[in-house]
Amino acid sequence: MVKKKIVVIGGGITGLSSTFYLKRELEKQRLDYELVLLEAGTRVGGKIETVRRDGYVIERGPDSFLRRKPEMQTLVQDLGLEDQLVENATGDNYVLAKQDLHAIPRGSIMGIPARYRPFLKSRLLSASGKLRVLGDLFLGKQQVNGEDMSLGAFLRARVGDEMVDNVLEPLMSGIYAGDLNEMSAEATGEHFLRLEREHGSLIKGIRAMYNKTTAKQASESTFLTLRDGLTTIVEALEKELSTKIVKKGKRVQKILKRARGYELTISNQEKLQADSIFIALPYHEIIPMFRENAVFEEIGEIPAASVASVGMIFPKDAIERDIKGSGFVVSRNEDFSMTACSWIHRKWPHTVPDDKILLRAFIGRRKEESIVDLADKAIEETVLNDLNRIMTINQAPEYTMVTRWRNSIPQYTVGHLQRKAAILDEFRQAYPGIFAGGASFDGVELSECVRQGKDGTALVLDYLEGLEI
Repeated sequence: MVKKKIVVIGGGITGLSSTFYLKRELEKQRLDYELVLLEAGTRVGGKIETVRRDGYVIERGPDSFLRRKPEMQTLVQDLGLEDQLVENATGDNYVLAKQDLHAIPRGSIMGIPARYRPFLKSRLLSASGKLRVLGDLFLGKQQVNGEDMSLGAFLRARVGDEMVDNVLEPLMSGIYAGDLNEMSAEATGEHFLRLEREHGSLIKGIRAMYNKTTAKQASESTFLTLRDGLTTIVEALEKELSTKIVKKGKRVQKILKRARGYELTISNQEKLQADSIFIALPYHEIIPMFRENAVFEEIGEIPAASVASVGMIFPKDAIERDIKGSGFVVSRNEDFSMTACSWIHRKWPHTVPDDKILLRAFIGRRKEESIVDLADKAIEETVLNDLNRIMTINQAPEYTMVTRWRNSIPQYTVGHLQRKAAILDEFRQAYPGIFAGGASFDGVELSECVRQGKDGTALVLDYLEGLEI
């Protein structure tokens, strides 16, 4: 009997987790299917990449995952790594606005105040700005037509321009590197829409959420990582899957439908047959594989922003006027090139020797991406100039690491959910047995990517169960 063949394309966390769970299910159900993961590059892990040197643990990509979303933590447990989990140290987070650093008022969730006193005492907003925010309590439900709109337009209507510019936009941009005036409210602000729908007010909804979760939040940190960095997860996945399944340096150039399944053409003109395929790649890398199908171009693109991170190590006495929190985000209205900066030595003390400071600054976002192409030294100088406008750094960094992620942050612009549905529907109709997932489609946070990987596992197995060969 001919074996059914599964190909996963893309070795980021979505593709790796999908392959891992596929392997487990094949073993559990005793299914004699062939399984292979194809990765175009020389390493797997996608944006997860940890540098370990001289007692430091420095992340080039994400440095943690959200505790409240379970998928990544479950993956860690399934890999037997739960004893390596580390919680982030708590502390204030700041916004750089009005040429100064302001602590985000305590008792806020997603930037919206759940407690009035810290919010009213904050210098982040003017008196009129605060009154405008409180006006949300009396607006009632606004969204009734069900049409998508920009997240910026929705939030400005609820809490005003000053709150959006000084608090919400910097926080959201830190996740999506996007422009709130372009970002889809349905795709990136569903939690805000739900609060308005259920409570008729963002503040009322946040207060209800806060009162329900305060006790738990007091005892648990928001973020988790692994003691030796997130690459530990990638290494465990790669070991679990082995070189028999994971094939590096295999870029898929074309996918053609055949009498049975699909034929994949790989970079060295190698041909590979598959009965079902799960593609875990950025959207702009998927479309060329189906160049003969113009429908994908008609559906429209899912754009992506380019960003860079700059890790810098200093002696402990190099920075004067140090902040006491774990970092800050920058309002788009400020004349700064940085978009955010993390105090890694405070957020993750275990990653840095006691006598050192590790800062990690971020540059680049939608419509402000040219800076990412500057030389490493120019980027370092730009970041240092920005930092010295709000504090004093009296020494040059002992070590600098610049990492560029080009076209790496998908932009869920207005209408994203409709475009996503059209893309996946086209796969269902024209390419049965091919499925897609990952950050371009349904969430950029690590747990959201793992969730999509597990969803892909179920779709592939369900399809193959009904396939006669």
